[in-house]
Amino acid sequence: MRKVIVSMNVTLNGCMAGRDGELDWHYSLWDEGMARATSAHLGEADTVLFGRITYQAMAGYWMAKGRDMFGAREDADFTEMINGYTKIVFSRTLKTTAWQNSRMAKNIAKEVTALKHQGGKDILVYGSGTIVAALNKLNLIDEYRLWVHPVVIHGGRALFKTSTALHFTGKTAFDTGVVLMSYKAGL
Repeated sequence: MRKVIVSMNVTLNGCMAGRDGELDWHYSLWDEGMARATSAHLGEADTVLFGRITYQAMAGYWMAKGRDMFGAREDADFTEMINGYTKIVFSRTLKTTAWQNSRMAKNIAKEVTALKHQGGKDILVYGSGTIVAALNKLNLIDEYRLWVHPVVIHGGRALFKTSTALHFTGKTAFDTGVVLMSYKAGL
């Protein structure tokens, strides 16, 4: 069975975004080692789940990267993978998708359960806090990859809003002070 893996940047105090959705607190800490790790994780998957906000931000960025023939070489593999993968968007307001290989879906429980039982590689969730909360409530998340940044923000959006049992499976530290913590969901 395919795994659903959440990959999320979080602060030391468990926030995934600022009060108004700000993500600027993590941009300066991104480095080449983290990019390589992210590409390796993406290489183990073939499907990405998004909520509307994350989808719109990533679609615009990665579609433009795909058209940039003079872009940074270190982004090329990731760009090719993410643009080519199946992307499923859960939204009550977005009506259409423009990013190649993307489609809309309504019923998260039915859709993700069916995806998990299909053949293929892992299923990733980037950002998309509302989608993560829904998947968590439905017990459909198999693994969390939390990129813990040495930053504390006040009044931010917490990743976990309910009690969630996690089993530690490993960690990787990066030169910027970011630590990738991996957990299996449930006990």
